Amino acid sequence: MNRQNPFEEIDRLFDRISSEFGDFEPGAGLGGSVAVDVADTGETFEATADVPGYSSDDIDVTLPDPRTVRIAASQETTSEEGGESEDQQFIRQERTRRTMSRTVPLPDRVRTEDAEASYDNGVLTITLPKQEAGSGTDIPVN
Repeated sequence: MNRQNPFEEIDRLFDRISSEFGDFEPGAGLGGSVAVDVADTGETFEATADVPGYSSDDIDVTLPDPRTVRIAASQETTSEEGGESEDQQFIRQERTRRTMSRTVPLPDRVRTEDAEASYDNGVLTITLPKQEAGSGTDIPVN
């Protein structure tokens, strides 16, 4: 009779828990949030966010309106164990997806058409030129 080790299931559970915490990055904020600094440089607002481990293709920066900037990053990875021959089946194949996002209100309106973003060594920098005062739309009164 072949008896199983009663602690194997516990070992598998601890391995699973450890792998979940392995992807935890304390600097990324709780709940997949991106920490963002916003500076007023006079003519522009400059938003800086640390988004390490992503490529520029994984990051989306949008301006839903002239007083809001939204940063989102999403990445999917696959890890495999076992060889890749035609006569071998996967013993284990895991996929992980990590996402981070943040919507930041701005103190004044910006010119959305002139906004720029750059990504270098894990740091996202967004330059948002301020809209000049009085550059709103005139509506004639009949």
